[in-house]
Amino acid sequence: MAQARRRISVLAMFLALVLVAITVALAYRGYSFYKLSLEDRVEHPDFRTLRPIGFLGNGYGWVAALLVVLNLSYLIRRRFGGAGLGSMRAWLDIHVFTGLLAAVLVSFHSAFQLRSPIATISAVSLGMVVATGLIGRFLYALAPASSRERLQAALDAVDRAHAGARSELATAIGERPGPNVPANASLYRSLRAIPAWRRAGRDRREAVALLLPPRKQQSPELRRAARELTKAAVADARASGTAALVRSWRGLHRLFALAMLAAVLFHAAVAWYYGYRWIFS
Repeated sequence: MAQARRRISVLAMFLALVLVAITVALAYRGYSFYKLSLEDRVEHPDFRTLRPIGFLGNGYGWVAALLVVLNLSYLIRRRFGGAGLGSMRAWLDIHVFTGLLAAVLVSFHSAFQLRSPIATISAVSLGMVVATGLIGRFLYALAPASSRERLQAALDAVDRAHAGARSELATAIGERPGPNVPANASLYRSLRAIPAWRRAGRDRREAVALLLPPRKQQSPELRRAARELTKAAVADARASGTAALVRSWRGLHRLFALAMLAAVLFHAAVAWYYGYRWIFS
């Protein structure tokens, strides 16, 4: 499990570096053009290449549109995927990467200007998808996996380092439950539960600190076990709340994604009709 998490974290770091490298390369390639005002750009030697309908500028847009379509393969993987198709966390990292790269390419495709309603709607919808996606990625990382098993293991570790403490700690933690949020809770209800699971986490943290010896009197083993127990108790307090929040937020993100896909396809169709129909005339 640790090796899998390490591989996935390496994948995330690699994708982040690729994203930064592509962004820097595109900015370096056209910096002298993008920094100019709209009036001055006409005189730039790369005007016909980097403008939104230019060879490179338009190419950025078509690659971004392709990435938007590929980005939705994550939803297919969630719905129909099975064993042998890779970790969902790795798919999520690739999903985030393709979404961010599409946003970068759209920015360079537009040459950092929005001069038509269709382009504005497409850019705004993509921005909303990226924003909700990044927040959803944070919530996904916040949502604990197997919180109950982690809590039991942490209690066992504390009991080994400080014999007899398990029962009292388990009772104190159980008396401070987090909110029981239904799996199908609405986004509004999930958001309303945040203060409750934050309060439960704080109370559990304080209870663990009160029932164990002061930190200065703890052995290194007990200190490590107590730190893990605190994290596990807080994660367990927010388990149902964050799980419901992730599910409801994912629905909002999916709604924005479908709206964005429609806007991007319409934008691409209009660009093709007015810019390339002559090829087949």
